[in-house]
Amino acid sequence: MNHIQQDFIQKIMKQQQQEKHQQVKQEENGQKQNIQVQYFSQFVQYLQKQQLLSIIQKCQQQQQPIQQATKFPSLIEVQNQVTSYFQQIILQKQIININNVFDQQLPYFLQIMGNLIIYGLENCSGEKEIVQEIIAQYKSNPLKITMSCSLFQTIGLLFRSQLVYYDQCTKYLSNFLLFRDEFCDIFFNTLYSYQMTHGQTFSQQIGFTQIHQMIQKTQEDVWTAFIFKMMSQQQQKMTKDMFLLQFNQYTVLMNNFFTKSNLIMDLVAQSVKQTSKLHNDQIFQEYLLIMGSFKATTQDFLKKATQVFFEESNDLDLLQFSSNIIKIHKQMNCQILFILPMLFQLESQYLDHLVQNGIQDQQPVKNSSNYYLKMIEKLKNKCVYNGEEECDCKKCQCIRRNRNSAKESQKKKREALEKIGPLQDEYDKIKKKVQSLEKENQVITKLLLDVFRHPSLEKLASQFIEPLTKIIADQEFYNIDEC
Repeated sequence: MNHIQQDFIQKIMKQQQQEKHQQVKQEENGQKQNIQVQYFSQFVQYLQKQQLLSIIQKCQQQQQPIQQATKFPSLIEVQNQVTSYFQQIILQKQIININNVFDQQLPYFLQIMGNLIIYGLENCSGEKEIVQEIIAQYKSNPLKITMSCSLFQTIGLLFRSQLVYYDQCTKYLSNFLLFRDEFCDIFFNTLYSYQMTHGQTFSQQIGFTQIHQMIQKTQEDVWTAFIFKMMSQQQQKMTKDMFLLQFNQYTVLMNNFFTKSNLIMDLVAQSVKQTSKLHNDQIFQEYLLIMGSFKATTQDFLKKATQVFFEESNDLDLLQFSSNIIKIHKQMNCQILFILPMLFQLESQYLDHLVQNGIQDQQPVKNSSNYYLKMIEKLKNKCVYNGEEECDCKKCQCIRRNRNSAKESQKKKREALEKIGPLQDEYDKIKKKVQSLEKENQVITKLLLDVFRHPSLEKLASQFIEPLTKIIADQEFYNIDEC
């Protein structure tokens, strides 16, 4: 074996060793990733179980007084049975395939939710006659569907877990505003009403009618009533302290919504990369206007609102709130208090747009989705407090520094102008004196010239004009120096 062959064999052996080393590293990295995925999966399961436990506790609290008061199953008991059935599905991670049983046209998310409730009723272990009666009533008029708090929260958890399938658009409901974990309680606590079942029990129920009115805005005051109930915590009157507290919580909640991932933001990003069918300039533009209005005018609105709302009294009812909110929104040229229902309506419209247009065909995007994506990313980093002392984030600190620097600069300018003022007065006096002397010199020069133009003195003019001109020029110079 010659020297060249030995070198070749050594290189092959080194390459084999490197490949083995890389393979070992890849296996180790794969094991680490698998461990991380397992930990994340366990963490998600833990969160889901914690959410289920809280829902189950509420469900048990609802069941106890009903079992003591009634012998026949009521609506709330049937709802609790449906809730328990859905909770088992979540624990077992089963996919629910639903079909449409409604003839009536509904917004997409209501249609899916209604079919899911019918599916739960058909599979729960309740008394068949009562369950069939409820199903028949819901099928004939889906807007009569109502949900208890535990059932509503469990349905939201089903969608967030992506365990419901109807068509390709169903996956978007996992990030839909109504089903988001931080908004479920807000919508329920604001929209619920008390319902009596067979004259025996009272229960808090959120109905499809109230939700549908929020989307369609069939009545002009429906959003105003929603915001008043949310701010007053379902009280008949709202105090100034309550308004300030709830408005600050509302601000934090909406700021988190715009900062984190949400349905429209994700679809804007997706429409840039994938299909033009997802693209909708009008909805993107409305979302940007809502986001921009919230980021830019929140603190100014709060100052204006407290003045207008509570100028004469310390509390107000729904009627006073309704008239004042119209006045403030017109004066501020914004609708900050309506941001939550506006976003709710906008997301519902976008889901309906996706269902109508489909999302299967892959086509290049030629319009301005990229612009909206850039603007959204830019606005995400804008703080709503705009440099106010309440916030200590880096953006507000920078704004405060710039404001202080501008104030200091203005102060120095004012001080400089104060010093320049007396000097300016003296300059104006000197300027007037110079102008007066110049006029006098012009008059004397003219007189002398007229004298030497006389025929008897014309011969002597050449001897006197030049010296006199010099004397006048020198005199002007001295006069200026004296000034």
